[in-house]
Formats: sequence, structure tokens, C-alpha cells
Amino acid sequence: MALVSGHPRGKVLKGFTALGPYIREGQCSDNHFFFDCLAVCINMQPAPEKREFWGWWIDLEAEEKRYTYTYHLGKFDKEGKWTESEFSDQDVIDKLESSLRAFHTRLRAYIATLNMTLEPAEAFKEQPFSLTA
Repeated sequence: MALVSGHPRGKVLKGFTALGPYIREGQCSDNHFFFDCLAVCINMQPAPEKREFWGWWIDLEAEEKRYTYTYHLGKFDKEGKWTESEFSDQDVIDKLESSLRAFHTRLRAYIATLNMTLEPAEAFKEQPFSLTA
């Protein structure tokens, strides 16, 4: 299957997988890709499958000549669901920002190899920090 850009979907998925442990293939479809990162463990006491994390997720859409993204920051709960959250702990914010920026740099570089660009989605305001700067 080819994406709207004409690139083979399997090849693009393989490239996304090589960026690190972020792609969630089961949550991807057609021209939509889902990435997430469990950046900070909230509590180490529960069994690993019951732990909760602070982290981020990205929804990426393939278009004809570009990819657009939205990102979200929040909590990954023990049921495996994401909920957007705001943060006041500067250490958590720093870890989220650092991991998201590092991934975004690798993602942008890979997308450039496809002769495409990576841009924020039209209605998306980059908060709390901009990745395009």
C-alpha cells in the first residue's frame, strides 16, 4: 500500500521504527501514524504492567508533500490510556521536553530523506514548547 505521498507504507513504517521505541503500529492506520514515549515513571512500586508514566504522544498525518503533527503531554495510566495533563514539576517538564525534542529532530531528519517536510498541523498550537524553533 502506498501513502498519499506515493511512498510505500511498509518502507515508511520501517523507517519510523528505526527512530526508536516510539511507534505504536497497532494505533496507526492508512496515512496516520502514532508515536509515544513513557518518559518519567510516576511510581516504581506497582508491578511493571501496572505502572503509570508522564510522557508525550504524537499524531502524525501523511499528506501529499508533507507530514503534519500534533503532540500532547500527559499521563499514561495503568489501563494503557493517555490523558492530557499540565505539569508544575520542572524536572518532569525538562525530561518531557528533552525526549520530545530529540525524537522530533530524528523524525524531521528521516522525513527529509523522503523529500518531504514536517510541520505542525494547521489548527495545532505548539504548547508548552515549540518544536519548530
